[in-house]
Amino acid sequence: MWVRVIVVAGVMLTAGCTFGSTETTTTTAQPVTTTLPPETTTSTTATTLAPLSAPRFPSYRIVTRIDDANGGDTVVVLLDSGSVEVLTDIDLYDVIGDVVDKFPPIFEAHVVDSLAAADAVLLEEPTDEQLQELAEHYLVSLEEGFRIVYRGPFAELGTTVLGS
Repeated sequence: MWVRVIVVAGVMLTAGCTFGSTETTTTTAQPVTTTLPPETTTSTTATTLAPLSAPRFPSYRIVTRIDDANGGDTVVVLLDSGSVEVLTDIDLYDVIGDVVDKFPPIFEAHVVDSLAAADAVLLEEPTDEQLQELAEHYLVSLEEGFRIVYRGPFAELGTTVLGS
């Protein structure tokens, strides 16, 4: 109870009232004037970014398939060079994985990006011109059904294992 009396008395004193007085005090707020700075011109440059698109999977077709009833087939895969802007090692890995998944059984696969390289990749003794074509356009191979070997422009990446 004492706490309530003390709080009420404090509020009344703060409001400018005296305890027990019947006199009413009214306070009027003074108008507030805000001075704005002189008008200035601000220019901004808007940049519109193109929406991010989903990565595109390289298009390909199997141009040669050699059936082998003993363990798996050999295929030559020709990439459509216009299907992606930049071809990466991950794209090549994904193409090998896709071919193995969609067209079993695959024991050996050779991925190229030119028809001339597709014609030369399975030759036992390619000409010098064909070797040059393979050096530039033979990209990756699958050996023994699991080992991926990067070739040509990707040769520095070495080997990896499919499924790892």
